[in-house]
Amino acid sequence: MKLVLIKFIILFIVSFCSSVKANSSEAEYNIYVSGIKIGKLNWFLNIKDGKYETNINLESSGFFSPLYSFTGQYTSSGDVKSGVFNTKEYKQYWRTKKDVKIVEIKFDKNLVEILQIPKEDEFSRIDLKNLLYYFDPITSLLNILNGNEEAKTVDGRRIYVMKKKIADSKNYTSLKIKDYKNIWADHNRNDLKNIDLYLSGEHFFPEKILIYFKEKIFKLRII
Repeated sequence: MKLVLIKFIILFIVSFCSSVKANSSEAEYNIYVSGIKIGKLNWFLNIKDGKYETNINLESSGFFSPLYSFTGQYTSSGDVKSGVFNTKEYKQYWRTKKDVKIVEIKFDKNLVEILQIPKEDEFSRIDLKNLLYYFDPITSLLNILNGNEEAKTVDGRRIYVMKKKIADSKNYTSLKIKDYKNIWADHNRNDLKNIDLYLSGEHFFPEKILIYFKEKIFKLRII
């Protein structure tokens, strides 16, 4: 199992909410693939005085955790104006048995700066300074589920557009990833196509999330 799949889960799951009116919410999910538990994710969201912050902690768990050990911490913060979440700073920390990777992105109207540890040796295939009105993945999903049909997204490795494909009821929403481009590589291969959200009305967060990656389906269920 490639750990990059887990990274995609983090980038897309942590962001789902349905209203900017909440002050604070917290939820915990079990993560499964092919019926096997591979990890846990805890997400805390706080909105206060026109500001928001999201903190995510993720770690491997289950039978295969000794083989696929990972830990992740993710934070997005910014302001909320006219019902729109605007990223100011995004931080990502990812650790496995083999390495540690850190990504920090600062935003204004355009992307201000990307910091990566270890430093990226490749040259950028995209003019990063001209990425206007982009969001980190967490903030993009907050905006989509708050009423926007799509959101331009940058996560430090790639850019893409999240677009609402199906929302036929209050309990189900399907998202499509389009206009995908790698920042540091010549290919634009995208193995992530769709994400399905299932809301129950009992929780602020989705009850279940399905992530379609290559030939696998990653299932996240609220605890």
